[in-house]
Amino acid sequence: MLNKANIKYLIILIFASVIVYPSMANENIKIDPVISLVKMTVEQENLVRDVKCTDYFLTKNIEAGIDLVDVLEKHGGKCKGDPETHPRIFSVYVSQKTHEMASDKDDLTGDGILKPLLPSQ
Repeated sequence: MLNKANIKYLIILIFASVIVYPSMANENIKIDPVISLVKMTVEQENLVRDVKCTDYFLTKNIEAGIDLVDVLEKHGGKCKGDPETHPRIFSVYVSQKTHEMASDKDDLTGDGILKPLLPSQ
């Protein structure tokens, strides 16, 4: 039979599992190899100001044989900015076959001009 003490314990247990479980789940998430390649290159080539406040969004097959990774600002927590927004910093197109990359990182005109982005070694 449930009494007040048992209900309080049950509520605490439920809240603890809601708070702890997501942080434990993040450790087990596998990152797509395309995102890993782009992330490693972005970080090693210092293409963003703060790697901890950067996120990646993958669109598979944006064109035949091409994946798209949008490099985004992450907001909220220790990252400044509105947590409801994730502005795009730049995009990286990745060949599924050769893993060659091209990016609009230096396209200041917004015309979609792509330049090769060499993977980090």
